[in-house]
Amino acid sequence: MTVGADFEAILNAIPVPIIVKDEQFRFSFLNEAACALVGRRPGDLIGCTDYDIHPTAEADRIREMDKRVLCTGEEVSIEAEIVVTGGELRTLLTRTCRAELTRGNTSENVIVATILDFTERRRAESELHASEEHYRSLVELHPQVPWTADPSGQVLEIGPRWENTGFAPNEALGEGWAKATHPDDLDPVQQAWAKSLETGEPLDIEFRLAAAEGGYSWYRSRAATRRAEDGSILRWYGTVENIDDRRKALEAAKESEARFRAIADDAPVMIWVTGEDGADDYHSRLWLETTGQTAEQAAGKGWLNAVHPEDRNAVERAFYQAFERRKSVRMEYRLKRAGGGSAWVIDIGQPRFATDGKFLGFVGIALDITERRNAEQERLLAQKQIHHMARHDALTGLPNRQFLREEFERLSDQIAAGTRIAILCLDLDGFKAVNDAYGRATGDLLLRRVAERLQNCLRQSDILCRLGGDEFVVLRVGINSNAEARLLAQQLIDVIEAPYELAGTHVDLGVIVGLAAAPKGDQPVDELIKAADVALDRAKSGGRGTYVQYEPEMDAHLQAVQQMRVSLRQALANGDLEVHYQPLVDLHTGKITTFEALARWPHPERDQVSPAEFIPVAEETGLIGSLGEWILRQACTEALKWPPHVSVAVNLSPLQFRNQGLAATVGDILEETGLEASRLQLEITESVLLDDCDGNLQILKAIRRLGVKIAIDDFGTGFSSLGYLRTFPFDKIKVDRSFITDLPDGRESLAIVRAVAAIGRSLGIVTTVEGVERQRQFDVIKAEGFDEAQGYLIARPLPAEQATKLAHSAHVETSTTERG
Repeated sequence: MTVGADFEAILNAIPVPIIVKDEQFRFSFLNEAACALVGRRPGDLIGCTDYDIHPTAEADRIREMDKRVLCTGEEVSIEAEIVVTGGELRTLLTRTCRAELTRGNTSENVIVATILDFTERRRAESELHASEEHYRSLVELHPQVPWTADPSGQVLEIGPRWENTGFAPNEALGEGWAKATHPDDLDPVQQAWAKSLETGEPLDIEFRLAAAEGGYSWYRSRAATRRAEDGSILRWYGTVENIDDRRKALEAAKESEARFRAIADDAPVMIWVTGEDGADDYHSRLWLETTGQTAEQAAGKGWLNAVHPEDRNAVERAFYQAFERRKSVRMEYRLKRAGGGSAWVIDIGQPRFATDGKFLGFVGIALDITERRNAEQERLLAQKQIHHMARHDALTGLPNRQFLREEFERLSDQIAAGTRIAILCLDLDGFKAVNDAYGRATGDLLLRRVAERLQNCLRQSDILCRLGGDEFVVLRVGINSNAEARLLAQQLIDVIEAPYELAGTHVDLGVIVGLAAAPKGDQPVDELIKAADVALDRAKSGGRGTYVQYEPEMDAHLQAVQQMRVSLRQALANGDLEVHYQPLVDLHTGKITTFEALARWPHPERDQVSPAEFIPVAEETGLIGSLGEWILRQACTEALKWPPHVSVAVNLSPLQFRNQGLAATVGDILEETGLEASRLQLEITESVLLDDCDGNLQILKAIRRLGVKIAIDDFGTGFSSLGYLRTFPFDKIKVDRSFITDLPDGRESLAIVRAVAAIGRSLGIVTTVEGVERQRQFDVIKAEGFDEAQGYLIARPLPAEQATKLAHSAHVETSTTERG
């Protein structure tokens, strides 16, 4: 036996538990009230019997009653005290009857049980026997204002807290309570009270009462009857509860909603919100302007009328599937424009839940991607762009290490037997001098010219990659001898060392090459690169124009790492490391909001050791935990010297999350240094959420509970950065510097940063841009509504003493001399 959807909805709306069983005494339907009573979901109960949810003795009793009802057709009512979900003892009256369902020529008997909660009634009857003195004491001690009235509505007693209205309790007797009621509320209150007196229905109304200190406060009055056995009303019992704070909170919530609507209407993306029933009840101004709909036309399901007819069914199906599952939804479709034509949008919706887990509906944003869709292939654009960005260098467009790994695996099976694989690592000599002398823009142009020359001299089957900085890698398969690899190295040197003309400037550049060759499938590509790097280090002693082929005896990598580990451990123990601080500036006020703590190692023999060199060693050798804890303690201690509105940001390595006590360590350092948790920001990269996501997520939540703020760094460089925003409620987004390098001219970069700024505003997340080195970049991100900026244009990382002086200055001016 199944219950129709409409009838099921009606039964679910009935607050009385209703249970239907078939002739085999199996549950075939339970309404929501029945499921709540037993503390189980419908899907867990359908097809089960009472023996699956009750002790055997109780199930036996119910089964005997059901058999009697099914056999005789008589209705059976049994009242019993039963422990319900949560361990509460309730007095329940179960009425069980038989019903016959007919379908065509067949009929089926079912058992229908309704359960009435008589707990309160029996309790009230018991209280009839309590003494009046006991009742009066309860009235006097009640934190609310209890009251009683006779059947005609005349107040007989009222609690002493009535005097909070400025009137004595005896003044409220009879109908005297009306004197304390706000004039505008008196008539509605009297009408509601009169209706309850006439019908015997409970009273529940909110109104204003006078306050002893002046003015009025909001109260809620509820009342119910006590009846005799013949049903006549013996007395009314009620309470008056002060709900002024709740009403003010409600008004504040309405004001907050109004602010949200105002902010949403200014956002450069279309924002929409639905209620728990799935009907849209809000669309931002940009939606209405784009589609030409009014708010009334877009409400409910009206927004579907703005979807292109060819996309409408798919969009509606995708949304309602997501709504039923209460899962996020992402759709790409066309909207009909108000002035004709259509606009392509990416529409992303997320379910909303209250703090108690109640489903509230969906909220979503729709971004106009018409230009991008027209410029590239339709639905593959976003995936291709992400795939390309993850495998290519943003500056030169060359493949990166990830691309090289994947292609190496693909090509390995195609290499002819008996041939070899060659890896050549190229390090430009003199590039830093050019970059420092002529600026970042000229340096970037030089790197692109080098990439062009290399591409033009290589075979189509060769793979050329940029691994970062001024380091390039060439992979050639199918070579027949080591001599052929060495010849290629010399060719690359000759090509790169030819003079360059850059914007009228004559530039000379050298190159050093390390190469490694191996038989097919002999070594992974990372090992070949490592071997070529070892040869490259050896070649550097020969100066520019030198190439060296790797030989096994050259491999001193492990020894170098060991020496670095020993030196780093000693530097940590001796306090030889330093922490410098680079400021983040509020784009609206010009004031410093935060300093990012950055480790520095002034080595007695090597001058400054780059963090890019010693941080990986710390991670590889297990020192990152001690190093990270030391940096955090130093940063928190130094932050105490700054104004209280200035925070400190500390980077966490993904490897630090292997320590399950990381959150406790953070808490201990905060307690030890005395820094307020809200002034500490911890920055993580997306790899924290990729590696052991569940465990790391629990550590992040534990840190967040301390009051510490969490920022996601290098945002936009990974595969699923948007997904992380719903995985964890980040306080700050730091946009990776690669997205602003070509601003303001780069259209794609501008579209991306504009969308990130809008997402940050709609989600209430602070947005920061790092790597700001030019005034034009600064002007663009400020205009797009970002909250903070960081980079050399503002200030380089500073020693602690200089950072403290800067922290106490009124604000920071951007540098007049731009880099690049």
